[in-house]
Amino acid sequence: MELDDDNRPPYLYAALTFAVIFVLYILTLSPTTAFWDTSEYIAAAKVLGIPHPPGNPLFTVVAHVWGMLPLGNYARRINLFAAWTSAAGAAFWFLVAERWLRNILPARLPRLGASFAGIFASATAWTVWNQSTVNEKVYTVSLLSIAMIVWCMVRWADMPDSQRRNGLLIFAAYIGALTSTNHMMGVLAIPIIALYVFWTEPRLVLQPWVLLMAWALLFGVSGILGDSLTVLHAMLYGHPGFTGNLSNPAAALTYSNAVEGASGMSAMIRVVGLLGIVGLLGWGIYRDRRNPLLYVGLLAVILGLSLNYVWLPMRAGQHPAINEGEPTGFFSQALSDVLNRLQYGKPPVSQRMSPLGSQLEMYWHYWSWQWAKDLGGFSALATGLFTALCAWGLGMLVIRDRRAGTAAVIMLFILTLLLIYYLNFRYRYGTPGISGDDQEVRERDYFYVASFAYVGVLLAAGFASAIRATAEWLGDRVNERQRWLAGTPVLALALIPLIGNRQSAPRNHETLANDFAIDMLQSVEPYGI
Repeated sequence: MELDDDNRPPYLYAALTFAVIFVLYILTLSPTTAFWDTSEYIAAAKVLGIPHPPGNPLFTVVAHVWGMLPLGNYARRINLFAAWTSAAGAAFWFLVAERWLRNILPARLPRLGASFAGIFASATAWTVWNQSTVNEKVYTVSLLSIAMIVWCMVRWADMPDSQRRNGLLIFAAYIGALTSTNHMMGVLAIPIIALYVFWTEPRLVLQPWVLLMAWALLFGVSGILGDSLTVLHAMLYGHPGFTGNLSNPAAALTYSNAVEGASGMSAMIRVVGLLGIVGLLGWGIYRDRRNPLLYVGLLAVILGLSLNYVWLPMRAGQHPAINEGEPTGFFSQALSDVLNRLQYGKPPVSQRMSPLGSQLEMYWHYWSWQWAKDLGGFSALATGLFTALCAWGLGMLVIRDRRAGTAAVIMLFILTLLLIYYLNFRYRYGTPGISGDDQEVRERDYFYVASFAYVGVLLAAGFASAIRATAEWLGDRVNERQRWLAGTPVLALALIPLIGNRQSAPRNHETLANDFAIDMLQSVEPYGI
């Protein structure tokens, strides 16, 4: 078998990966609504409303357009939207995996097979499969965003210097800004943009257009930029909708809240954020004012953030049927409170809500669900097998491709250890010997769905490593084609999650929430609603 010298991305095979996974999700799709947040988000999409903080305007707008397609009842349409975005994310992860595997497995067909096997295994991991067949949350849009950002940078690094290459970097920044208006989970991929730029072309970070775009993106997605404008607006005008006279109780309260939230180090960061953008823009105009990238890069970030800071207060002011938090008023405290999730009252991450050890145990508990949840005692064996494959693949990536390996390690760290620390959960739901007040109110595996989807890349590297090890063991005892194909039967292991989760992960049999609602409404007299 000839080694592959073709550097073109295998878009056709990525499309086939999408099609296979999307068909699986369609076959196991929930026919109606489900419990928890599902109905809220489906209804919000229908009425272009504002669900609970942070408002999720990107999801609401895109799902509303998707919901216009005549694809069955409305709940099923939005569930199908979740399936489509998750399968599309898997296609981008396939492209990333295939590119990262080139230094591990030079033979093209086995590499394509290993890439598909790893991504298919993660697509049928319990939480990924379960979340992709009903629109319980907005996270499948984040899955797509994360995969798109990583693929943009992987592809960017392979392209020669050109306007098209610069455009791809701007597009990655735009997706980073845009996904923050869906959920903050999507911004977890932004460090990969910085890694690839520093590693591939470090001189680029000194370009005014890159510095300005990066600064705006960093402070924009973190919320610091919005908070800074909120404080500035409150100090200058008081509460939006009032005269700006701080003798007005409502205006004074808004002003005091804004200023209190911007005290000390927090205020300094806000000032630095605003001055940094103004200063970099001025420096860029002085140094490179004829470069259109200076304005296009900044505009891309601003447009990406606009759903939070323009569309959200405009729509809230129209008082849709679902309008949680009512974030009316540009740069208002209400808008800031919604975007910063003030209602949840989470303590700072330094104040642990349970020991870090218990939070790590929670993640491991959910990790053990992913690979064969329905197979009883075999589940532990499957967990060990897929954990070993991930570790093997990660190690080989680090050894064979330092840039890809470093990116893989950073992504794994962000989506596991850093995320666990940041989320700062209480004890896992159902922990023996712990009072209910100290436990999470339900299982929280869905918060880690991005990590379970991402590890498909590591599994692909693990499969590729097994094929390579087999080829090296055979050596010259067989011809080249047989040597590279000899290890491919290992790819059959990718079917274990499909078989091991086939009973509890699908949602096509679930109608309980819909039935429960009908039963309750039967007791309401005619015209009672």
